[in-house]
Formats: sequence, C-alpha cells, structure tokens
Amino acid sequence: MASRDRNLTEKRILEAVGKIVEAEGFEAVGVNAVANVSGVSKVLIYRYFGSIEQLLAKYLEDNDFWLNTEFPAMQHDNVKEFSKTVFRAYIDMLRKSPALRKLYRWELSTNNPAIEKLRERREQTAMGIINAVSQMSGQSLDRVAGISTLITASVSYLCVLSENCGVFNSLEIDNDSGWDKLLETIDFMFDKIFS
Repeated sequence: MASRDRNLTEKRILEAVGKIVEAEGFEAVGVNAVANVSGVSKVLIYRYFGSIEQLLAKYLEDNDFWLNTEFPAMQHDNVKEFSKTVFRAYIDMLRKSPALRKLYRWELSTNNPAIEKLRERREQTAMGIINAVSQMSGQSLDRVAGISTLITASVSYLCVLSENCGVFNSLEIDNDSGWDKLLETIDFMFDKIFS
C-alpha cells in the first residue's frame, strides 16, 4: 500500500511540475511552487526527488521522446520509412508539447548529474537505433549518426525557436505549412540516402 501511495504522490508532483512549466516556464519551478500546486509537502518532494534539478530531470526523462517512444519494427526493406516515421513522430511530439520545449531549452542551459544521466540514457537509445539503421541500410555508422544529429538538433532548435520567431530561412516555423515543407525535405533526404 505504501508503494502505491508513493507512486500516486510522485505522479501528483510530476504533474504539478508540468502545469507550472506550461503556464509560467522553467524559471517558475521551485519547491514552494511545486508544493502549492501539488498539495504535497516540501519535505516529501525533497525525500522523493532529492532536489529541484533531479525533479526536473525526472520530469524530462518521463516525457522525453527518445526514452518513451516505442518505435515500429524495422526491417531491411523499410529503413527509409522507419526513419521518416521516427522523425515525423519526434516533430509532432515537440510541436505539441510546450512543456517539453521549455524543458529542452532548460537542458541546454544547465548541467548537473541528473541531466548528465538523462543524456547518457538518451545517447544509448539513439545509438541503438543508429546502429540498426546503419546495419540495415548499408550506410556507415558515422553517416547515419551525422544525419540523425543534424535533423534532431535542427528540429529541436526550430521547435523551441518557433515560440518567438515565425520565419526561419523563409519557412514559416510557427504553423503547419512550414513544418509540412520541412517534413517533405526530410523525406527527400531519406529517399536519397536510402535509395
């Protein structure tokens, strides 16, 4: 019973973090704000998560695309479609989640042991996918890693930037039409690379 209560309490705390980040941004997250929104004592928040940084890292980890997405099965004959599907899902998730964009922005400006651990886990997941794509496509590991890095970094940056900037290199990044053009370009790239 105690384990179930702890799980429910942790869930309430994490949901409170999401509400605060979406409404006011990362800067507004503090133990007092989380305690007020969740209705959980500060002592319990610290006991369960250790620090605000670890709490935010847990929230990010629980909501991170690369750590929480079940990818479709990849076969030798569908590497191209697999790659397109993965990046379409990544773009869709980032565009729909203001909290995740704000937390990605925070991650870029901070470094602590909890964030380092998250990055290591994300790297392991990504390298598993990159290795499989490399082997099944016949492309070198370095090429697949490079392409994945460029697309992932570009998408992350543009999604975060779209909150304050409507146009980037003539593409409207604050609406569907601009992102449709970017998706067409990503598809084009994969069609050429995995032809």
